[in-house]
Amino acid sequence: MFEVEIMQKAKLALRFAPAFRRAFCAPQPTLQQRAISTPTGANTEQPPSVLRPIGSNRKVAPSAGEVGTLSWPPPQAVHAVNPLPETIQAWLMDFETNDPLEIIDVQRSVFAAPIRTDIMHRAVTYERNMRRQGTHSSRNRSQVRGSTRKTQPQKGLGMARHGSRRAPQFVGGGKAHGPVPRSHETEIQRKVWLMALRSVLSVKYSQDQLVIVDNMNIGSPKTGDLMRRLKANGWSPLGTSKQDPSIMLLPYMETESPSELRNLSLASRNIQGLSIMPANDAEVYQILRHDYLILDRKALDLLQSILKPM
Repeated sequence: MFEVEIMQKAKLALRFAPAFRRAFCAPQPTLQQRAISTPTGANTEQPPSVLRPIGSNRKVAPSAGEVGTLSWPPPQAVHAVNPLPETIQAWLMDFETNDPLEIIDVQRSVFAAPIRTDIMHRAVTYERNMRRQGTHSSRNRSQVRGSTRKTQPQKGLGMARHGSRRAPQFVGGGKAHGPVPRSHETEIQRKVWLMALRSVLSVKYSQDQLVIVDNMNIGSPKTGDLMRRLKANGWSPLGTSKQDPSIMLLPYMETESPSELRNLSLASRNIQGLSIMPANDAEVYQILRHDYLILDRKALDLLQSILKPM
């Protein structure tokens, strides 16, 4: 009885299927077809169609009528507004007297960026791997001196089997899986390294360990004069305890040895805890290992132009 009822419903559905297709699935006539089929002077206004033909991806708004493909709802531009200002303030100091000269604006995206310790770790690992020479070497059993003759018979002595005396288990034998000369260089994306440099500059700024000076010109190349100036300014890298701060000078150098910084370069050669590096070659590891970072005005402009996000 159940199977007979199913067969009757199936026949009824097949009987009315063509009428369903003609009523609901037939393609709608275009504007040109309607103009041809409609007599002149007749009312051509039709209510807007809200139905979508089966198998069509065209989306028609209820008020659009027979308009072609529309983007509904219309796109709207949404822009996030940052409530924080683009710049932050810092003191511009005098290098000789450490007196404040003026308040300057620095980029927030460079000196107040999010501090990412994981990104700084990647940059430090990359820079330290680049410093490794990779000249370590050892001799394997084919490179050491000695005979390849079998030292003892294979059987009959009741001892372990041995071959050449150059095997790793013997004194004077080769090294098994020893180091070979190779490069330890790793790769890092440039944007990741720039993010690490922004993070370390933000750390120095937040911990009040960043000093911005107008210039680093000194009149004397004597080490004693520079040491007295550093002690007077509170930047002395030397002292009686191991907790004394170290100083990193990061001036702007157009050439390898500019004339205006020649006295500074000569006076700082014999001072322990004081390092000088051009702003063009700034490294995350070198900035982190020093307590104080001293920049001049030109180096500040260079770092902001390089590190400012696009």
